[in-house]
Amino acid sequence: MARHVVIVGGGVVGLCTAWQMRKAGWDVSVLDSGDLRDGASHGNAGYISPSHVIPLSAPGMISKGLQWMFDPESPFYIKLRPDADLMRWLWHFARHANEEHLLRTRQVLSDLCVLSQDTYKDMLSATGIEAGFRHDGLLMLYQTEKQAEAEASDAAHARATGLKAEVLSAGQVRAMDPALEMDILGGVYYPGDAHFDPGLFMRGLREQLERDGVRLLTGTSARRLLRQGGRLTAVEGPDGPIEADAFVLAAGAWSPLLSRDADLRLPVEAARGYHINVPDPPVMPRYPFILTERKIAVTPMPGFLRFAGTLELAGRDTGINPRRIEGISKGLRLYLPQFKDLDIRGLKPWSGLRPCSPDGLPYVGFAPGIDNLVVATGHAMLGMTMGAGTGLLVKQLLQGEPRSMDMEALRADRFG
Repeated sequence: MARHVVIVGGGVVGLCTAWQMRKAGWDVSVLDSGDLRDGASHGNAGYISPSHVIPLSAPGMISKGLQWMFDPESPFYIKLRPDADLMRWLWHFARHANEEHLLRTRQVLSDLCVLSQDTYKDMLSATGIEAGFRHDGLLMLYQTEKQAEAEASDAAHARATGLKAEVLSAGQVRAMDPALEMDILGGVYYPGDAHFDPGLFMRGLREQLERDGVRLLTGTSARRLLRQGGRLTAVEGPDGPIEADAFVLAAGAWSPLLSRDADLRLPVEAARGYHINVPDPPVMPRYPFILTERKIAVTPMPGFLRFAGTLELAGRDTGINPRRIEGISKGLRLYLPQFKDLDIRGLKPWSGLRPCSPDGLPYVGFAPGIDNLVVATGHAMLGMTMGAGTGLLVKQLLQGEPRSMDMEALRADRFG
């Protein structure tokens, strides 16, 4: 009789884990409070980016964040509130926002991102999912000397992990895409990066899992984890307990609400992000790029151009802040002269929540003292980039197989 695993959370991490576990011969159930047709995994920039080796808790983020706090259209905002979990998260974030932490973690991030990109290629080949996957690289564009220095430093860190990075003049960037007018000083090109339409990928993966016999229990909230000694026995759903041999907690920003049942304090803050899809842009860029001073991602996708950005720590609120949307619109006009007359007021903005750990690394590992619960959350803005690799690592943990990378830095209990 096949072993049964229950996965709590139907985002990219949960569904990639489900695919791996089903392929390994397990019976698989996925619980999700939504309908698996929306959420942060569907609306992100679609980057599969090994180049993102700098953790969220990067050196200088404290001072930069304080400056942005007073700009209602800035790419970063923290809604301060009397919340002990937020204060604890901010304390840990401040402790890790230094060069020493960056040097310790850059290889871990690179290894997981590269593993994930390779795993996506395997998954797309095995399933035939059509998601517009393109291995075109990623451009980081800048307008100021100060940002040029920061991007050159990030490129050096990427090269130190074995990745390729090319520092380009404005003329060299423009030669890559002559039809696109850009008001820039230069850019850094990461040829190893890729992108696709995350909504198409998630829909294709959901449909594949249904064909494979995975039970997708939508509209089903996990209320509690039920434990006996060193093992979980069930997840309590709205219609009673759902028993299984193993469990995976991949509930994104909601994971800390359940981890407490496993005596695990999981520092995770929800980071709200936005996107706007433009079906008929003035020009369709040839490459995806990030406007670095404004932290705006620009991604050409099948049939539309996506602008994505902002990071708001405002609790688990998915509402739309119009000032952040205006900030994205203004940022575009600063860099892209052909978009100066683009009117986004008639376009529907989207928002979603990304689960952020305070040290910029995801949590991937067994819960302490429980030998059949794996935690997989906290990927921040790299959930899509790292999703497939995380699913593979979770499968290896539950199967007792050799790991594809060193996972010590990803321990779920590293904050106690």
